[in-house]
Amino acid sequence: MDALDLFVNVEEPSESGIYWKRKTDSSEILYQNEDKCHTVKPNRITSALSGLQSLGWSETVKKSSWRAAAVVLGLLCLLLLIGLITLASLYIKGSSKWEMEMVQLQTSYKNLTKEKDQLQTSYNNLTKEKDQLQTSYNNLTKEKDQLQTSYNNLTKEKDQLQTSHINLTKEKDQLQTSYENLTKEKDQLQTSYNNLTKEKDQLQTSYKNLTKEKDQLQTSYENLTKEKDQLQTSYNNLTKEQDQLQTSYNNLTKEKDQLQTSYNNLTKEQDQLQTSYNNLTKEQDQLQTSYNNLTKEKDQLQTSNENLTKEKDQLQTSYRNLTEERDQLQKRHNHLTMEMVQLQTSYKNLTKEKDQLQTSYNNLTKEKDQLQTSYNNLTKEQDQLQTSYRNLTEEQDQLQKRFEDTTNERNDLKRRDALFSQGWVSFRNHFYYISSGKKSWQQSRNDCLQKGADLVIINSHEEQEFTRTFKQLIWIGLTDMEREGKWKWVDGTPLTTSYWSSHEPNGVPGRDEDCAEIKNYDLEKSWNDESCHLERFWICEKILS
Repeated sequence: MDALDLFVNVEEPSESGIYWKRKTDSSEILYQNEDKCHTVKPNRITSALSGLQSLGWSETVKKSSWRAAAVVLGLLCLLLLIGLITLASLYIKGSSKWEMEMVQLQTSYKNLTKEKDQLQTSYNNLTKEKDQLQTSYNNLTKEKDQLQTSYNNLTKEKDQLQTSHINLTKEKDQLQTSYENLTKEKDQLQTSYNNLTKEKDQLQTSYKNLTKEKDQLQTSYENLTKEKDQLQTSYNNLTKEQDQLQTSYNNLTKEKDQLQTSYNNLTKEQDQLQTSYNNLTKEQDQLQTSYNNLTKEKDQLQTSNENLTKEKDQLQTSYRNLTEERDQLQKRHNHLTMEMVQLQTSYKNLTKEKDQLQTSYNNLTKEKDQLQTSYNNLTKEQDQLQTSYRNLTEEQDQLQKRFEDTTNERNDLKRRDALFSQGWVSFRNHFYYISSGKKSWQQSRNDCLQKGADLVIINSHEEQEFTRTFKQLIWIGLTDMEREGKWKWVDGTPLTTSYWSSHEPNGVPGRDEDCAEIKNYDLEKSWNDESCHLERFWICEKILS
């Protein structure tokens, strides 16, 4: 092997070493060593050849020296290359290990950044959920307070309604007692009225007998026939009054039965109202229990909210620390990993507390729904109780009206009884009093006014016929004192239907005939105008209101 071949062999590993070193990203160092190697070899060979030529060695010596120099240089280059290769291998191993650690650290940093971003996203979502849950909790608390206020108002209304019901029941009992007493008085008054009617009938019989005897003394068949017809008319009128009284009695009996039925219905409604009140009391106790539970859960929720706020502050602090440590990732990798674990633990705790808060929220929602249901049921019962109260009030008003009507009827019966005892006569719900003495027209009217009546006002043919049955010269409540010829009744109404006798009213020169009387009582047209100063019998008329 000559020196040139050895040099060529030495160049091959050098080139392969250079190629391998380029792949390890250390090209600059290897290029410098390569340049040094190539620079040494030509200089030394040239200087050696120059020396040999100057010395004038022979061709053989030249060749031997050349080969020896080449061998030495080749060995030196080989050793240098081997050292460089070893050094490059060691450097590459160290660089690869550092690069692997760098890649792992970069990967850990990226993973940690992703986890941090995910944790931040979860934290933001959890914060939003917490805010939404807090808002829902606040709204639920407001609804609970409003519902509690409505419940309290409803309870007050219920108590007021119950008080009104008790008072109404007492008034109903008092009214029922008054009604029973009034019924007894009405029955007694009815008995007195019946007895008085019998006495009136007996008196009327005596009157008929007296009339017959008077008619026999007059020996006038036509007058007797007319008087009999008049008496028959009076009898028919009396029969009608008796029928009306019987009808009134029947109506009163029906009203008594209806009142008894209303009383029975009122008793049933009272029992139903008592049952509703008992149910309402039970529901009120249940609602109070639900309210106490709701208060406890509200306190627990408040405690959970405070813990959540503290953990939120801790999480915020951890987040700030994480932001600061992100800039120093290489130096504080281990510290950041520990804080990540702590942050993960805090996140788990926060999630658990969120779940607990959600559970408390759900329980509070259920209790709110139950409270709402109880409130709705209580409202329905209040409406039913209000309806019952209105019905009871209406029945009380009806009972009060019937009581007043019965009282008025009783008072009418008493007044009728009193009038009958004083000599008054009934005709078509009007009462008439025929005087036993004679007075002037004004004195007669004053007497009627003292009795709470006035001189008779004749408004119908039947009433005209009735006044003729007394067969007396009688003052009536008709006069033209205010204006001559303008006849008015004592109540101020003008005369429309009249029963003046023939050629009446005529008046007599020299005296004023301003008052009307019944004169020709045997005839239908029986009125006459006469001087008001003359004395006559008179008829008072009273209408019971």
